[in-house]
Formats: sequence, C-alpha cells, structure tokens
Amino acid sequence: MEKPSAEGLRERKRRETRAAIERAAISLVDELGYDNVTVAMISERAVVSQGTFFNYFPTKDAAIVGLGRVDLDAGVVHAAYDRIEGTPYHATLTLFLKVVRDLDWTSEIAAMRARLVAQTPALMKLFLDGTFGFVSDFRGILAAYLERHPERRSCPDELTPSEEAGLVVAEALEAAKFALARATADPDASLPDAAEVEAVVRRIVG
Repeated sequence: MEKPSAEGLRERKRRETRAAIERAAISLVDELGYDNVTVAMISERAVVSQGTFFNYFPTKDAAIVGLGRVDLDAGVVHAAYDRIEGTPYHATLTLFLKVVRDLDWTSEIAAMRARLVAQTPALMKLFLDGTFGFVSDFRGILAAYLERHPERRSCPDELTPSEEAGLVVAEALEAAKFALARATADPDASLPDAAEVEAVVRRIVG
C-alpha cells in the first residue's frame, strides 16, 4: 500500500481541523443557543487556538452555517447560459438550483447543520445568505452576457443589461432560497427543478 504524501497528510489534517471546528460550533449552538456561543468556546471545544479558528473561518457564523465556496468563472457561466434554453431567469434559476444540489447533503456535519438551521429561523437566513454569497459577482457576469447576447434579453427596450441582470438574479435568488429552505426543513423532500419552482412563482405573481 502506497504511503500518503506529506501534502496528502497535511490536506487530511486540514479537513479534520475544519470538521472539528464546524462540529463544535453546531453542537454548542444546539446546546446553548446562538447568542450564548463565542469563538473562544468553539475553539476550546474543537481543541484549537482562536488563531487557528480564524485561519479556517472569518466569523462564528461561517463555522455554524458553513461557507459558500462557489468559485465563479465568467467563461464557464457564459457557456452554461449558451447551453440552457429559455429565458435568462430560467437559466439563472437552473444554475442556482445546481449550486444547491452540489451542496454536501450526506455527511454527519451536513445533517447536524440542516437540523439546526431548520429549527432556528435566524440561522436559516444566515445559511441561505451564506450559500448564495456569490450573487453579487454573478450579477456582473450575467450583465456582461446580456450585453453580448441581446437576443437572449427579455426587456431590451425597458432596461439596461445591468438592470435586467439585477432583476433576474434577485428573483432567481429568492426562488432558489425557497427551494433550499424547503429541502433543508424536510430532508425527505426532493429538491424541485427550475420548472417546478417557476410554476409556483407564476401562481403567486400571476
């Protein structure tokens, strides 16, 4: 059996440390309540220094609800828009729901986090906002795409590409957050696809 490399051992140690911090943060909030938990308490339970904590997470919130780790590449996003048929709203919602599907839904920490945020509305908001923390950059990427592809625009006479991108992303974000909240609150429920979510939105807005 091949011995793990030094880099492989370091990466495993990093994963174990990150998991220990997340597990400590979630369990403490579950036991004591969000307002009663500090970074010092999380660090003590995880058996790491506060300096090490901040090497992995910028805030206590990030350790509790997770970090949205979505690396946006404009070329990849534009290629996805070329591939997905329908309106920019449909394509954006499809991409946002893919982010949700790609989340860790199976690990012990994911199960702990889902249970905690499902029973704590304030944490659910933090969880949703953190998961979609990339949307500010996404707006700019979509605006650039609409500028280059006016044939894909829905309101070219009324809105600039930037304005249209802002509205599309805002509406798709709320719809995707709804789908994520439902999936988190009910682990047995399957995540709806973009067409199903759009149908619900149409019934609401007419």
